Amino acid sequence: MTARPTARPATREQRRPGSTRRTVSTRESGSPGHRRYGPLVALLLAVGLVLVTVGVVSGGALLMLDDRVLALTPGRGGGPRAAELVALGIVDLATPVLSVAVLCAVTFAVCLRTGRWTPLVVAGPALVLVSGSVLLGKAVITRSAPDVPGMLGGDGSYPSGHTATALVCAGVAAELLSRLQPARRRLARAAAATWTTLVAGALLWLHFHWLSDVVGSALLATLVLWLLLRWPARLGARLETPASPLPVGRPGADGAGRGREAGRLGPPWLDWDRSGAR
Repeated sequence: MTARPTARPATREQRRPGSTRRTVSTRESGSPGHRRYGPLVALLLAVGLVLVTVGVVSGGALLMLDDRVLALTPGRGGGPRAAELVALGIVDLATPVLSVAVLCAVTFAVCLRTGRWTPLVVAGPALVLVSGSVLLGKAVITRSAPDVPGMLGGDGSYPSGHTATALVCAGVAAELLSRLQPARRRLARAAAATWTTLVAGALLWLHFHWLSDVVGSALLATLVLWLLLRWPARLGARLETPASPLPVGRPGADGAGRGREAGRLGPPWLDWDRSGAR
């Protein structure tokens, strides 16, 4: 004779018909590590930006490094013709006006796709902050660009507007698009980082900017993205929403109807049912 298995007491979720267990992601609840290291990351970026800026203004070892990198790169008209054409094409595509236009197009496309205007709250301040910072830096810091044949050097080389605008625009676009396809978040961020690296490399290859111009702009743009999307402004929080119990249909034997509603954790403007996106 075999012993009959004892029935387990019904849990609260099982006793309530149509109820579903609610899980909250780490992003929504805010992990302790995220809260602890958020200010530290922002502080390191700000300190790095200050050190590079002071090095550019005061001169010294940083300018010697700029000269060394300048000597190692061919410059316009000094390297392979194919590589120069590729670099010129990248620089032309990364002009601040074109980068801003592409980001505006992506932002409005996401707004129309989702039926919400919240993405403008992130894209707008990002463009204003990075543009104002770059223009202020060029106006205050007097630095001549490297001598390029056929181009006027002039002042206002630091920081690099191409690099800063490319990184901010690509980063914000990647963040917005990854909300539509969360599974491709890493791919979107990797594409933004790759594009910024290509832009910085093209500027150095053609001698359009010094190394410190590019590094300072990268630090500035990363700080802008961090402040807007992470800490402390947390405008990126507007792209998220805390999970809340939602009415669900009658779950079947396999829990049908529960997974769809449990997966509705994300930005408030990403309402899949209203926007029709799947």
